[in-house]
Amino acid sequence: MAGQPVIWKKRILIPFWVIRIILMVFIIFAYAVALRVLTEADDKNVPVIGVTVVFMLLVVAVLLMDVLSIILFARDALNPKTFLIMNVLQTTFWAAVLAIDLVAIARGADSYGIWFQVIVFVSFLLLLIYASINCHKSRKAAKRGVYAPAHNPLNPGSAPLYPGAAPYHSNIPAPAYGAPPHGDASPQLHQQHHGEAADYYAQPAKPAQMV
Repeated sequence: MAGQPVIWKKRILIPFWVIRIILMVFIIFAYAVALRVLTEADDKNVPVIGVTVVFMLLVVAVLLMDVLSIILFARDALNPKTFLIMNVLQTTFWAAVLAIDLVAIARGADSYGIWFQVIVFVSFLLLLIYASINCHKSRKAAKRGVYAPAHNPLNPGSAPLYPGAAPYHSNIPAPAYGAPPHGDASPQLHQQHHGEAADYYAQPAKPAQMV
């Protein structure tokens, strides 16, 4: 997955996927039974059969999107943008179905089963919200960029000043901080510095010349 990694929470995705798949399978099965009844009737209503077939195909497409999301999630390749687009399409479909049912109820149709449509729509709407939040987090993280260490001339082999340049190798020795450990200094060097200091303080001070 390109860009910043996104942490998908199994405790959120898996329950929604399980519920949605069960609902989709139930709807497909119910419409398959209804389609069989319509095709075996003596007076076949072709427009109703056509609408039923189209609706079943759309539900199958919605189900396949969830299956694809599960496969990508299992392979750790579920992209936030792709997941958001699929959820937008799925939620839009069920929002349209719910709107059609509400219009039909307003015109006097039976309201039996509308609660089922509401449950289906809410299951897709909630996961759409979760996908939107994760997509926003991914974009926000991508805008921050990747930290690159600054070029240090005193560090041999540090990053070049510009892309394509060779790494900088400095011949300046690294400065030594702090005094050497006790006992590491040479006795001759210590004696020499001690004698120079004694000679300096042993010399008499010269009187200042009057002008």
